[in-house]
Amino acid sequence: MKYLSIAILIVCIFSCNQNANTSSTKNSTQVNIDVLKASPDNFKLLFENENVRVLDYTLKPGEKDRPHTHPAKSSYVASGGKLKVYLDNGEIIMADEIAGTASWMNSVGKHYVENVGNSEVKIILTEVKCVQR
Repeated sequence: MKYLSIAILIVCIFSCNQNANTSSTKNSTQVNIDVLKASPDNFKLLFENENVRVLDYTLKPGEKDRPHTHPAKSSYVASGGKLKVYLDNGEIIMADEIAGTASWMNSVGKHYVENVGNSEVKIILTEVKCVQR
């Protein structure tokens, strides 16, 4: 557990520094839309402290969540399926989520997701917060 905490802190520092270095190139009209407020039926808070927020994300077949954004995060797919991700710029991404896989993603702009498969998708997200020192 000690090593996990250290790894999360290192990722947080790197992520926060990376976001600080690129913030001047981002669109100043970019908004942050909290998933817990946008789609409370799909996202449940499991744990939160000053470093991370852990969320349980569930999307049933045929269901769509509401538009939202994400800070830098890791994801663990507990149960997989086929998702269609609608980006704010009009682009559509098809994602085959495979149970047991984990991934990292930097911040994600406004989007919403539709479960286009036949199985419920469940993903555990760990959003990294920037720690102010």
